[in-house]
Amino acid sequence: MTPNWFVAWPVRGADAWLADLAKDAPGGLHFLAPADVHVTLAFLGRYEPWLLKKMTSLLKGLPIKEIDVTPDRLVALPQPRRFSALAFSLAGGRFEVEDQITRWRDRLCREVGAPIESRPMLPHFTVARPDRRIGEADRDETLAWLEQLPPQPHLRLHLDAPRVFSWADKTAPTRYQLLD
Repeated sequence: MTPNWFVAWPVRGADAWLADLAKDAPGGLHFLAPADVHVTLAFLGRYEPWLLKKMTSLLKGLPIKEIDVTPDRLVALPQPRRFSALAFSLAGGRFEVEDQITRWRDRLCREVGAPIESRPMLPHFTVARPDRRIGEADRDETLAWLEQLPPQPHLRLHLDAPRVFSWADKTAPTRYQLLD
């Protein structure tokens, strides 16, 4: 299967906090490595290696901002009963992230022939995914855990300059790899 690729801001400053969060989490979840945590700017579809140099050159020339953010609530996406990810929505910095996505996403997609995104914007960063065979009890326990987990606006995180990512090899210690 050909991997997908995307442009995203790597999230810096969450390593210890995510490790603590994972310790208290219910079973049936896999937490992402800190290097995998990101906020997607543009999804580019099927990876075309010959377009990588064009995308990295474009990113270097655009004034896309680094942004300080704070997480809000941890939510189950795309919907609670059938979630495939646990992600933090953004509290502080959300409007800046939305502004940068609005300014640059379509242009990045057009430059490499990727479809323009039609879904509503939902700036977030995924921190965990359920096991492929998560049971109903673990799913219910996860949803109950999410309900009691308070918002996290005290945590200050930094979104570094956007980078180009793709899926990593299944044997890699991370889920994603940097392409640039």
